[in-house]
Amino acid sequence: MHCDVCEHEMTTWDRPPSRWCREFWLCTWCHAVTLIGTPDHEAYRPDHSPWDIRWEAAWTDMLPDADRHAYGFLHRTLCGIEKPDMTGSQFGTWGDFLDACPDCTAAALAIDARWPEERRAGFRVSVPAAPRPRPEDQPGYVRPADELGRPDVRLPPTPTGPGRRTRVLTASPGPPAHAPAEYGFRRIGDGPAAVRLPAFWAGCGIGPYRPYDKQGRTFAWFRAYPLDTIPPLDEESFVGDFAWFGDTGDPLDHRTAVTDPIAAELAAVGLTLPADFLALITRANLHRCLDREGGGCWTDVAGPLPSPVDPADRMVLFFRDQQSCVLWYLYLHHDGQSGVVCSARDFTREPEPCYGPDGEIVTPGREIFWTAPSVEHFAYRFLTEARLAAAIHDRARAGELDPELVAYLAHYVPGSGSGTDSLTDGPTDRRTAG
Repeated sequence: MHCDVCEHEMTTWDRPPSRWCREFWLCTWCHAVTLIGTPDHEAYRPDHSPWDIRWEAAWTDMLPDADRHAYGFLHRTLCGIEKPDMTGSQFGTWGDFLDACPDCTAAALAIDARWPEERRAGFRVSVPAAPRPRPEDQPGYVRPADELGRPDVRLPPTPTGPGRRTRVLTASPGPPAHAPAEYGFRRIGDGPAAVRLPAFWAGCGIGPYRPYDKQGRTFAWFRAYPLDTIPPLDEESFVGDFAWFGDTGDPLDHRTAVTDPIAAELAAVGLTLPADFLALITRANLHRCLDREGGGCWTDVAGPLPSPVDPADRMVLFFRDQQSCVLWYLYLHHDGQSGVVCSARDFTREPEPCYGPDGEIVTPGREIFWTAPSVEHFAYRFLTEARLAAAIHDRARAGELDPELVAYLAHYVPGSGSGTDSLTDGPTDRRTAG
């Protein structure tokens, strides 16, 4: 394929096709891109943009100053730095900032000069995708009873029997009338030195079954859901091996190069990274699995950081949403226990005072929230909800869902599921199942 702007040869990016793009073509001279097979276009050719707002900031946790550089595709910055894990920031452009890489600036200006003036505004032609026939537009169409998205959806029974049960537990109808003092909180660590944190699940809506209604605390499109309102999971089934995921792949050298220095720093204070954290960050098939299905969130590893709650504890950032409205950290207590916490604050940056509604300085510890007992537990719930949201958007049939997804959704569909359809044979108190 030849570039329609400068007539140089274009190259295709060898990345797997997705629902958003089947093929990605790039001109290595003027950097014009052509996307083949997007939801709205058979061929999408973006027009020229001014150089200082055209480029995304580079993003990789393998480069401390990545956001100073412009991302030039193919895992490279415009100035030529190449990292196998590099991509463009999903939110945040690179431009004419004081700390911008001068070599990236020079390359951006040179690439911009390669666009002929007469081929900048309205020259490139995109080809709209042909309308796709929809069954619901046909005469006599009846919406299937098990089509996801309808509030009265009929769900198939979840599998039962040895080796076929799901990790979703059957919960009691709700919290007791007199909730204990720890209700709504979780502890990491034992004894007087334990860290006591407010607890909730920060998640997106799940179609009409769990609407995002902005009730309570929100972080952009994430809402804080009390733990007693979400499906309880069997914690004992998460042993750090991601067996439910399938083939996790071999460790990637360029990812262990990120985790090894963190592990060395933690070892100096007597702490270790849990096996499930190492698997999620370094294994070939697990790495960035949350990014691919998480609706604009991405893996970003940094640390270890002293905890603002207890300086003897450490935190390791591993995941954030695209606007950094909520960030997830592995919390490592000095007695060896750990958990996943979230916060609206990026503790990897220079701490800044945070003020409450009356102008008072808010203690950073009050902005950290317990959200999962382990990284594997967190990844399972996050992926399950992301996959359910995608299936609901695509109006999939409930009978086509993975049994794990059916069991999870059954929590929100009245009359679905029973005590025999879970990993345990008896009811589970929601106060103790995270």
